[in-house]
Parts: sequence; structure tokens; C-alpha cells
Amino acid sequence: MTENIATDCLNVVIYVDNVVVGRGLEAVLDLLPSVGTVRHCTTRRSVEAAVAGGGVDVLVVTRAEGAAASELTAALPRTKVLMLLDELEASGSSFGGASAADGFLIQQDLTAPDLGEALSRMMLGEMPMPARVGRELLARAGSPVPSGSVRPAVLTPRENETLALLAEGLSNKQIARRLSISDHGAKRLVTSVMLKLGAPNRTAAVVIAIRQGMISAA
Repeated sequence: MTENIATDCLNVVIYVDNVVVGRGLEAVLDLLPSVGTVRHCTTRRSVEAAVAGGGVDVLVVTRAEGAAASELTAALPRTKVLMLLDELEASGSSFGGASAADGFLIQQDLTAPDLGEALSRMMLGEMPMPARVGRELLARAGSPVPSGSVRPAVLTPRENETLALLAEGLSNKQIARRLSISDHGAKRLVTSVMLKLGAPNRTAAVVIAIRQGMISAA
């Protein structure tokens, strides 16, 4: 495990039961200047102990640990979840726990720069996500619920524009450019959309909106 190299460095916990994958991630994370400490956990008990203090910035998991990550971070709003998917999961039906994630990467395409960028974007409130993962999540969000069975959230015109851009997978900076507003304004709109939809993150906001018929999954 590395030591903190700066007070603003990230504390990362890897929750992956595959030792080879976990050790590989640990080695890559150790190379990143933005990462202070790295701890690899292979059991539910060990990861519970690791996150109990609330000082974990990022929890890295594979799809297999996605559901557990959702439970572990429910009371830890500071902790971001980065989910790693393999090629088959990125284009298949196995997306359990996906709504708990704040970002996604594909294991086979993983590089140190990609991992570093993903961590930075998540800490800025953005959601790193390969385009094919975004398309698959939208396709599997499910059909809209019948009209009248659920009252959709009431969004302002600007918030509806923001929601549509979230569905395209745009970052806060990209949303700001598209709407010709400041980055801070875009972040405020994204936060407002998530609050009104009762969504813990951007992925969940889009999924909820699709299920309520507010946007199309096409």
C-alpha cells in the first residue's frame, strides 16, 4: 500500500475478489500521482472495515461486487464507485448494481492515463463512461411505466435540456458548452435534476427518467 503523498490525494479501496485483477489494479493505481493510499480487499468483511471510517474517496469494483458496493456506500455520499466491466458485460445483459456506479471503465481497455482521468472526472461530479456502456445501459433501462402509475418529476425547461444531455453521456463541461453556461451552472443543473428524480448519481437519473417516460431509450 502506498502512503499519502499529499493531503488532497485520493484514498482508494479496491473490492475485487479476483487476486490477479486486484493486484494489477493496485499496481496501476500506485503509479498515479493523484492517488495517496490503495487498499485491496477480497471479502465483504474486509471492505466493510476499510470504508467504515468514511475516509474512502473511491471504491473500485467489478460488476460482481456492484450490488454490495451499493449497500456499502449508501450512507457514504462522499465515496464514489468506479465499476470495471469486461468486454462481454459491456455489451451483454449483466448490469447488476450498475445504478450504484459513478463511473465505468472496460477492463480490457484499461490504461493508467484512462484510470487517472476517470478518477479525476468522478471527483468533479462527472461520470466517465465508454459510449458502448452508455448505449447498453439505456437499452436495458426498461420500457416506460404506464401513464398515470407514477407521477414524473417536474423539471424546468433548462433541467429537461440537461437531462437529455446527461442521457447522451456528456460531462459537466460538455453540458456547459452545449447550454452556453458556466461549468458551475451546469453542475448546479445536474445536481438539481438528480435531486428531483431522487437519483444517487447520473446513471440512476437517466434510468429513472427513461422508466418514467421522460426521455426515450432509443
